[in-house]
Amino acid sequence: MLKLFQQKIAQYTFLSILLLIAWNCSGRPVAPSYENRNEQKKEEQLPAPTIKVYVENSGSMDGYVKGVTDFENAVYSYLSDLQHADLGQKDSASHKNRLELNYINSEVLTHKSDVEEFIRKLEPATFKMRGGNRNTSDMSDILDSILKRMESPNDVSIFISDCIFSPGKRYKPQDNADKYLVAQQIGIRNHLTEYLMDNPDLGVVVMRLISQFNGNYYNKFDEPTYIKDNRPFYICLFGNKKQLKRIMNEIDKDRIVGSGVQNVFMLSKANGELNYGLLFPQCVGEFIQDKANPKTTVTGAKPEKNGGISQFQLAVGVDYSHYLVGETYLMNANNYSISNKAYTLAISKNSTSNSTYTHVLKLNLNQPIISKGSIKITLLNRLPEWIAQYTDESGLDINAPGAMEKTYGFKYLMQGIYDAYSTGQEKYGSITINIK
Repeated sequence: MLKLFQQKIAQYTFLSILLLIAWNCSGRPVAPSYENRNEQKKEEQLPAPTIKVYVENSGSMDGYVKGVTDFENAVYSYLSDLQHADLGQKDSASHKNRLELNYINSEVLTHKSDVEEFIRKLEPATFKMRGGNRNTSDMSDILDSILKRMESPNDVSIFISDCIFSPGKRYKPQDNADKYLVAQQIGIRNHLTEYLMDNPDLGVVVMRLISQFNGNYYNKFDEPTYIKDNRPFYICLFGNKKQLKRIMNEIDKDRIVGSGVQNVFMLSKANGELNYGLLFPQCVGEFIQDKANPKTTVTGAKPEKNGGISQFQLAVGVDYSHYLVGETYLMNANNYSISNKAYTLAISKNSTSNSTYTHVLKLNLNQPIISKGSIKITLLNRLPEWIAQYTDESGLDINAPGAMEKTYGFKYLMQGIYDAYSTGQEKYGSITINIK
């Protein structure tokens, strides 16, 4: 009996030691991840969206449709993929998603639902025959027309254009044309702000692509220059952010034929708190999980000595799945702020397949001594750098160095959209990790 009692004591002692070891995060034991996998909610079933397509057919767009171009092939492939994607209930006769096809300039010009005829068979002459005022491009009015035709929360609008502002000759001299851009930015902001008041879940996706261009380029004073070169164009999506996420997941941007998608910008309102927690197997150093707040707090933190170098790293899993934010944006450390400058940040995709966290944020100590306290990591809401990079500021000479790959006034369009979202929302969300 005494021998049995001693065996039991030894077993309990051994188990207690194991638990204490697991409680300390030194990079060797695997501690609980606290990812609440059982609490993950199923995605709600979304109704099928009504997809309304608008291709701008102003005179500046003619060069994109002369001959067979990447513009035609990219748009044709994208709209065809949309027709066949799993987006809900398809038409019972055609077994396709129904697309409402339109051209747009000074007015909306409805076209029959034949994608091939709508875009693939276009030439400048047929483009012109579609009608409307093709002389100027008032982006504020165009956006207003598109938003007013989004009558249901499940409507998704797709605007395809070179997105060039065309003030026209009446805005000479230079300062008048520049004032026109500012007025356009304000108008775009106002139209979107009004729409967001009733539709706060509206999201925006802007994709920049490249195509051959063979025709007249019109500068900001409507003066033509013949060019035969590669020029940018844009596919812009507006709709409920859940619908847009579904479309982006169903139709990967890398599947769009032609020269491919060069840049992506996504924007939406941030709703709800972020789900996050420490990922202890990926930590470096010594500490103890806080019993009261094991997902966010550690105590007794000490760096690990490796070859005379002090190393300390906290890994945090974060779920960004409910955000409409581009992957490139999320992976850029410049889009985050850290309240404690003793730490630097590295971001990676979470490779754990059964995890509820989409990304891993790694806080790395950049000094020998642990800096304790609350560390706040914030995902900022800002315009991506590529928007300014590809904006033509002058709008005068398309053959000026670097101008061919840029778009006149583009940042004013994007700034107007951004302003509607960023007022009162300079950040998407924050997480806080405590080191005691």
